Amino acid sequence: MRAKFRHWRSWQGASLGLMSLLLLAGCSIGPRLNPNEATTENAVPRFENQPQRINPPSYNVLGRTYHVLSSNAGYDAQGVASWYGPDFQSKSTSSGERYNMYAMTAAHKTLRIPAYVQVTNLENGKQAIVRVNDRGPFVSNRIIDLSYAAAKKIGMIGRGTAMVDIKVVTPDNPPVPADLAMQSSPMAVQTAPVQPASPVTEAAVPAGPPPATPPALAQAVWGQDVFIQVGAFSDAANVMNVQRKLAQAGLKPVVVAPVGALSRVRIGPVASLNEFDQTMDQLRIIGFENAQMVVEQ
Repeated sequence: MRAKFRHWRSWQGASLGLMSLLLLAGCSIGPRLNPNEATTENAVPRFENQPQRINPPSYNVLGRTYHVLSSNAGYDAQGVASWYGPDFQSKSTSSGERYNMYAMTAAHKTLRIPAYVQVTNLENGKQAIVRVNDRGPFVSNRIIDLSYAAAKKIGMIGRGTAMVDIKVVTPDNPPVPADLAMQSSPMAVQTAPVQPASPVTEAAVPAGPPPATPPALAQAVWGQDVFIQVGAFSDAANVMNVQRKLAQAGLKPVVVAPVGALSRVRIGPVASLNEFDQTMDQLRIIGFENAQMVVEQ
């Protein structure tokens, strides 16, 4: 099992960080997975208090500072999801609750908690609605850590990661079905091409109309649909300066996409998860802390 930096409230002391580092040396012994215990039901969004004590303005983990959002409203982001399971079962989460790998929960670095998000696996269109009640993942370049149940629901257990879209949902901002979510996101819905009609005999004509077949959802593909957006700029001089820094670092290909008054500077398409991780790490070193994944087709 992949060890992860988990369950910090680092502002309460450095000892928990040391404990988490020790997890990297090997997995602790935890309960066995029982897939039959995992819920298949989505979390139901509701309004909850978000106490300041678990939502400080910022906190520090392993030398990096994370800024908690002042509001979750309108949050919509794409990135790579991971999941955590038996090694952390029943341990305390950042909210003070006990982690239950069989419930629809998740960890996020900057959303105010508790929160509810709709997670769409951009590689297969599967969705889950989870309650965010923990901080993490603190492994580089992962946007959300899902419980075992949530990861199972969106079909990412075997590989351990998936490209996902994350949207905050509330009772007055309900979740969007996968087909509509994929249409409204940069991903497009694929439909089968229309074939020319062929002659048929009267006997071959079916008695009634064939059942409707829903269109297949587009699947995100490494090397084709995945980009890293370095930033969006209104000043041409800033665009040129960023391009120069990326060239000096050997990062390519660089794409400049004008959208209204802004120019979005992106790297890609990115060929693989390994390339994504390496590029994100290099961008962080040269000062682009806010670079993020963008999936479009």
